Amino acid sequence: MKPVVNPSDKVSPARLDARRENGKGRAIARIVGICLAAGLFHLSVPADVASKSLARPAGHYCGKLLSSDRLVDVETSLQVDAKGHLSGTYRFNDDGNTTVGTLSEIGTAPDKTRTLRWFDKYGMGSLTIRFDAGYHRFEGLWGPQDAAPSYPWNGGSCGASIS
Repeated sequence: MKPVVNPSDKVSPARLDARRENGKGRAIARIVGICLAAGLFHLSVPADVASKSLARPAGHYCGKLLSSDRLVDVETSLQVDAKGHLSGTYRFNDDGNTTVGTLSEIGTAPDKTRTLRWFDKYGMGSLTIRFDAGYHRFEGLWGPQDAAPSYPWNGGSCGASIS
């Protein structure tokens, strides 16, 4: 079927170009408006909400771990890579000497409970830790390789008391 053309609908080429340019201008204005609205919405997020979403387990924690049937001081330092994977180091008082070890996350879990592999001069094993809501403190259990973690390992802000 052929479209019906009304002679009064004919528009000059100059007028068509003006309509096209006007349409482009409206499209650009809409895009700019959407971008500005998105930017303003982002800025209106309260600071406390933004800081909670940025809370991460990276940090330096002071605490206690069970070693040779005694609770000894331990310093645990953790880093988080771009994919959220934890790694770090620790050092603890070992009968007047300092034992240093490394930590590496087994898998990657985005929640507050993480499982890491520890390695030091005594061997290796696993450490499962659970962080508080703000990642200021953790409670954990460690164990040697091929054994369920059952020995305490905790950490918190180095200025706070650790139980």
